[in-house]
Amino acid sequence: MIKHYLLFLFFLFQGFTCFSQSGAIAENSMQKGVLAYSKGDYKEALELFQKCAILYKKSKNIELLGKTYNNLGNTFSRIGKSEQALTNYLSAIAFSKQSRDSLNIAKTYKNIGTVYEEQKDFKSAMYYYDLAYDFAKKVNNDLLMADCENNMGIVYEQQYNYVKALKMYSNAFEIYKAKKDEEKIAMVLNNLAIVYKYLKDYPKAVKNYEAAILLSNKLGDKFMVAANQNNLGNVYELMGNHSKSLEFCLLANANARAIQAQEVIIESYDGISTAYEKLHQYPKAIKYRKLFEEEKSSFINTQRTTQLSEMQVKFETQKKVDEILVLQQERKIRNLKIKEQNFQLTRKNNQMIVFFLFVFGLVVIALIWKSRQKLKYQLIQEKIIRETEEQERLRIAKDIHDDLGSGLSKINFLSEIIFQKTEHLPDIRNSSESVKETAKKMIENMRDLIWSLNSDNNTIANLVARMREYTTDYLEDFSIDLKYSFPDELPQTNITKEAHHELFMVVKETLNNIAKHSKATAVFFAIEISSQNLVLSIKDNGIGLDEKNKKGNGLRNMKSRLEAIGGTFDLVSEKDLGTEIRVGVPLQKIVK
Repeated sequence: MIKHYLLFLFFLFQGFTCFSQSGAIAENSMQKGVLAYSKGDYKEALELFQKCAILYKKSKNIELLGKTYNNLGNTFSRIGKSEQALTNYLSAIAFSKQSRDSLNIAKTYKNIGTVYEEQKDFKSAMYYYDLAYDFAKKVNNDLLMADCENNMGIVYEQQYNYVKALKMYSNAFEIYKAKKDEEKIAMVLNNLAIVYKYLKDYPKAVKNYEAAILLSNKLGDKFMVAANQNNLGNVYELMGNHSKSLEFCLLANANARAIQAQEVIIESYDGISTAYEKLHQYPKAIKYRKLFEEEKSSFINTQRTTQLSEMQVKFETQKKVDEILVLQQERKIRNLKIKEQNFQLTRKNNQMIVFFLFVFGLVVIALIWKSRQKLKYQLIQEKIIRETEEQERLRIAKDIHDDLGSGLSKINFLSEIIFQKTEHLPDIRNSSESVKETAKKMIENMRDLIWSLNSDNNTIANLVARMREYTTDYLEDFSIDLKYSFPDELPQTNITKEAHHELFMVVKETLNNIAKHSKATAVFFAIEISSQNLVLSIKDNGIGLDEKNKKGNGLRNMKSRLEAIGGTFDLVSEKDLGTEIRVGVPLQKIVK
């Protein structure tokens, strides 16, 4: 009896010792993982956190499992693997709810918001940031509340609400400063710098970025160093210092690739390409632009966003599904007896119904197939006719271009000779100059016509490119500072020839008015494209229009052009404050 009792104590002691050793190993791995993550060694951090998860599962430590999965989610997020990040965050929420760890729930909700923010789903991001803020307030955690406000500021910033963004960042900065949290101070300095950049207060933006880089270097935060270097390069690009921009973007790219920070790598490729382009090193600009497009398409795509949404829906509805399954099971048991009684009676009827439905289905399928074949044949015939007509129009247009273009060019050349040889005959000289200008405009209009007739050119991207090329060439001979604000990515969506022509003619007419009448020294040309609308605005800082000019034929013609394609035309002009025209066109009206 004593021998059995001693054996029991021995095995109990051995089990307790093994459990303690397992817990110590997990705790040590967790500490090392957090350290590796803070230094940007994400590969090592992943291995350590995954090891922790296995150990805590064995010991059934639910609270630490929640923290571990949250850390895994953070690590996957940093290397650009959003699906894996969200999977681990959802597991963290489930375990933290079991252990009633409100603080970790708050942290995880904040991190989920960050994932949706990266995917540009701002509505979902703000929903989770609000949840996180409420939990943080519940546990009276000022730092976490500041983190939530900082992230809300990021969302407001990306929605162009800079006033709210500055307020959120400033609130977060004061808390971090009071708590002496240098890592968070570096982060919010970066965010403040971004807002100042968009507000075009570049000196403040540079000052905040430089302070953030110094602090991140001190902390050994490689990710923040790379991100801020890239941001600083972008500011120098806006300031026109292309060499300085290239220096910081290259440095950011090297540091980001060393830690596999995918988002920073993508953004730095964009900055490097832009800098090389401005420095007229076009082969290098093209090389880095291709790298940017390839990396970006693999990072953000529709499939990834859909998967994130599906995973979230599954998680949120799981509890309800479990409850419904219990009710359904009870209902099935009750209905089983009734079905058994009716089974024999309905069997023959069902067989007959199935047979008739099968025959009816075959007939319907045959009719649908025949109808679709007929429609397909009609569409093929229409397509052949359209393509033939299109080719014939292009052929005629090219013939006109070749014949009429050569003739106009000759007229232009002869007018120039007459102009040079009639120095003492002002009337003839003026007439020859007028002929020359008329021929030049006819050549230009003919080129625009040929361009618009080619259906391959009638896309939104080509239209914007054509507008930009024309605007730059047209204003090149005037003392006017030209600035653009175009989307980085333009859709290759086909639009009607009419829309292409009318929009381009509105731009030409506007530029002509600015050059001849406005006395402007600066022009700002902006285009915004959403899922529903194309909005175009051209603003100058000239003398403005009086009431008489506001009712001129030119403005009426522009308004008529836009109404013809379903668009709107707005004019805002004040004396000595400049003029702005704003054009809005619903995409459904112009998409081919």
